[in-house]
Amino acid sequence: MSKDNRQVVFLTGAAGGIGRETAALLSEKGYLLFLTDLQKQSADLKKFAKTLGKDNIVYPCDISKASDSEKAIKECVKQFGKIDILVNNAGIMRPSKFEKLSQEEIDEQININIIGTIRLTKLGMPHLKKSKGKLIILSSLAGIVPAPHHSIYSATKFALRGFALSLYLEWKEIGIRVSSILPGTIQSPMTKYMASQDSSPMAYINPPLPSSEVAKGIWKAINSDKAEIYITYSQGLLARIALLFPSLLSLIYPIMAKKGIRNFESWKKKGVFD
Repeated sequence: MSKDNRQVVFLTGAAGGIGRETAALLSEKGYLLFLTDLQKQSADLKKFAKTLGKDNIVYPCDISKASDSEKAIKECVKQFGKIDILVNNAGIMRPSKFEKLSQEEIDEQININIIGTIRLTKLGMPHLKKSKGKLIILSSLAGIVPAPHHSIYSATKFALRGFALSLYLEWKEIGIRVSSILPGTIQSPMTKYMASQDSSPMAYINPPLPSSEVAKGIWKAINSDKAEIYITYSQGLLARIALLFPSLLSLIYPIMAKKGIRNFESWKKKGVFD
């Protein structure tokens, strides 16, 4: 792609593990990148962006704030003239038993994961409609199977899955393709943070996957019309089968939890979360 006809990707949460791997892969594929994350991440993100090429733009944006999202969308269109692909990657997790969560921690997850993502999607919609573009939303396998100790995070990912599937059907009429990405546990700053908290044993049933696997899933989504992409496919299949029988979850959970606890202790000794 030449600079004149390169597609423009608006990527949130670009400073994190998944964001960086996605930016690196899409830059390699020739896309122009508008990279956003919190203001405190800007300096580090700019250094990273320079390694990808001079044409990419870093712009601070807290998607929980309406004004930040509005300014970011306007700036992207001002700089590049369009948005071809919107990747809603930004999200947070506050692992804890529900009774121990503060209202602030509950609101924070809802405001960023659900409200921020939906608002940015609404702001980006006219530009995606114009470009006949692509919307990608990062959900999670926790958006298929409930995860104790992650009740609010899981609720937000269930919500995003429903939102993406609804738009997948609705936006076909206006030429916007929609996909959601549903990864399991990933090697990322979020997972390191999760491991230091009162997190769900279910998060450790399978070894953490490299963030690059999610980036590959996003690349696959860009080049397909799949409604959902599971990372890995086998984990996604098991998650969907498990949810066919919700009443059995109470029987399965204790067994899986024991496995998760054993794995967590083993991986911790091996330095997986260092």
